[in-house]
Amino acid sequence: MLDSCKQQSSQIPEIEHKLFRAYWEQGKGEISSYVLNQSRYGANHEGNVVMVFVTEDMSNSKQVRLDEPAHNAPDAIKVLKLNTSKEFITGIYKYSMMSSVFTPVDYDEHPHTLKLTASSQEWNGQAFMQLNWRGNRYEVQQMSYLESEGDNSFALVSAWLEDEIWTKIRVAPNTLPIGSITMIPSALYIRLSHQPIKAYDAVAGLKAEGEEYIYTIQYPEIKRTLEINFEKTFPYKILGWKETYGNNEVTTARISNTIISDFWNHNHPEDVLLREQLNLN
Repeated sequence: MLDSCKQQSSQIPEIEHKLFRAYWEQGKGEISSYVLNQSRYGANHEGNVVMVFVTEDMSNSKQVRLDEPAHNAPDAIKVLKLNTSKEFITGIYKYSMMSSVFTPVDYDEHPHTLKLTASSQEWNGQAFMQLNWRGNRYEVQQMSYLESEGDNSFALVSAWLEDEIWTKIRVAPNTLPIGSITMIPSALYIRLSHQPIKAYDAVAGLKAEGEEYIYTIQYPEIKRTLEINFEKTFPYKILGWKETYGNNEVTTARISNTIISDFWNHNHPEDVLLREQLNLN
């Protein structure tokens, strides 16, 4: 049990194993682009987000992707990886932010997300964060150009990661936490808001609206609410989200397009056409 979550029976059915494998183990990744409206410095800024979901074999001991999974079978864990890239411009300078989360596909055997990394680059400087699941806690490393944050390491007690909710929706939406929980907010939100990295009390809920589900997380202490919209049927694609926080600040994103691709093989000039399919040019 992750925490004191009052889990209710889910209205979402468990994903059939054959259906999951047919979609997620075809040797390709799912890439979706989103139109972003980012609230920052008291104004709204246009940008884009790209979410790349792909399964891969990860080392349980090293918590890195295995180069040769067949030679390290006892140490291999199949994970669904999500790389989220966010870009927006504030005035003269640009923010480039990215997070990566690695969530085991076998959530019964491995209920905790193994690893989360996040980085931010903008003209003021760079920052990096990494969380690794070790035993019964998350070990945290933080590096920042800001004196108030600096470089430090510490541990956090077991809690849900907001960043793993996105992968949980794709792997096992029927296990999404509902009710009173403790949760570590999004690494990119922490970066932009300069909030302390810790577990906060939160309330999570799920409702159906039209052809979508809306999953909501509310954090009373930091006065922040996140709403994630996703499809009502498999593969439960993320359709968009809305983030409300601070002094009536609102950030939204809505899906633009999705492609299925072995993108790592498309690295030549002519492959820029795939970016046009994602409306990124």
